[in-house]
Amino acid sequence: MTIKENDIFIVTGSDYTSEGIGLAKVNDFPIFINNLIIGEEAEIKITKVMRKFALGKIIRFTKMSSDRITPLIPETIHLAGCQFTQLAYPKEVEYKLSKVERALRVIGGINYKVEKIHAATNPYFYRNKTVLPFGKRKSGKVITGLFRHNTHEIIAMEKTHLDDELASKVVAEIRNLIEKYNYEVYDEKSHTGEVRKVMVRTSHYLKEVMVVLITRNEETPNLDAFCRDLVAICPEVTTIIQNINDERTNVILGKKEKVLYGPGVISEELHGLKFTLSSKSFFQVNTLQAEVLYKRVLELAEITNNDVVLDAYSGTGTIALLAAKKANQVVGVEIVKDAVKDAEKNAKQNGITNVKFYKDDAGAFLTREMNNYNFNVVFVDPPRKGLSDEFVNALLKASPPKIMYVSCDPATLARDLQKLTKKYKINHIECVDMFPRTAHVETIVGLILKK
Repeated sequence: MTIKENDIFIVTGSDYTSEGIGLAKVNDFPIFINNLIIGEEAEIKITKVMRKFALGKIIRFTKMSSDRITPLIPETIHLAGCQFTQLAYPKEVEYKLSKVERALRVIGGINYKVEKIHAATNPYFYRNKTVLPFGKRKSGKVITGLFRHNTHEIIAMEKTHLDDELASKVVAEIRNLIEKYNYEVYDEKSHTGEVRKVMVRTSHYLKEVMVVLITRNEETPNLDAFCRDLVAICPEVTTIIQNINDERTNVILGKKEKVLYGPGVISEELHGLKFTLSSKSFFQVNTLQAEVLYKRVLELAEITNNDVVLDAYSGTGTIALLAAKKANQVVGVEIVKDAVKDAEKNAKQNGITNVKFYKDDAGAFLTREMNNYNFNVVFVDPPRKGLSDEFVNALLKASPPKIMYVSCDPATLARDLQKLTKKYKINHIECVDMFPRTAHVETIVGLILKK
């Protein structure tokens, strides 16, 4: 049976995709259906057919799940990246744990029962960084919001269910000022307009707010008045930056920036350390769950004051700096130059002297330096693509007694563990729900060298 566009089927949700989209099958052919929960039955219409799967749209539900809830903000069921907004949170957490176990089993050939998943105390309003595009209604009213799933159509939202509520308050005032100063919003089709997006970063503990106004041109008029007005209305704003991006691109930030107000950075605290964040600094977007993650990683590592520690893929140095409190010596390796600079600044401002950061590829560094350092503990916190082959090979050759793997992708984690378990034994796995109401989950794995 050939599936065609506009075909109508009754289907049952059997799973979710890696992005959290509902999955059903017709004659074993996968159909991806937004807003479909496992166990629900719905009449759907096929909207697009690809070689290996099709996209479908719900016409009506014929059977709804008892796990379905009314979304906190109804528009979110249409948004990219917010797939679990209609699913009861305990079921979301349960699914994420099973997702990790299944990836380990199916991809890595590893049968392991995950010890625990740390659910969020509050699964809403946790993001300390938001980036929102500007749009405009026919009436002239300026809007911000998020893109409809699989489109660049902006769904207007007064606030989102994930962003810090202080950030949403600031964005609302920015919309009003965009109208006041008659700034034209950017049109990506014609590459015209002045204001493209706004980024807001907030610090959970220190209550500082950074606003980054992303414009197409450097000579944007009335920015001084814009800043004065915004700070007067929102005194929580401690710095305002103009980022200039004149490229036809989906890349958010351009290369050039101007600090319009304040120091150009904000600060945040994490487990007693102070971190300085620029517009481009990496920092976990969920501060409270990041504390849970790093606390557990360090507890499970059981570092002593004799240990020499490697933090590969070290980013802005969070794990390295926390490990340095207990270790004899810590080395951080990171390929992104700006992240290394941030890590060095963070070490200096916290008075940490037993850590050194290198700008290098993790695999190349370990291959070259393994004989110069006798690493007892290696932390890895790679991007979604996981560990490089060169790094895995170097790690197996160096054979440190203990590895702590922090993963943001169960599939690449399973692939890497399949290689590492040739020489290492898994002694602990637990998960942290760092990104509630989305499909993503963080996993902590402790490995020890086989005797």
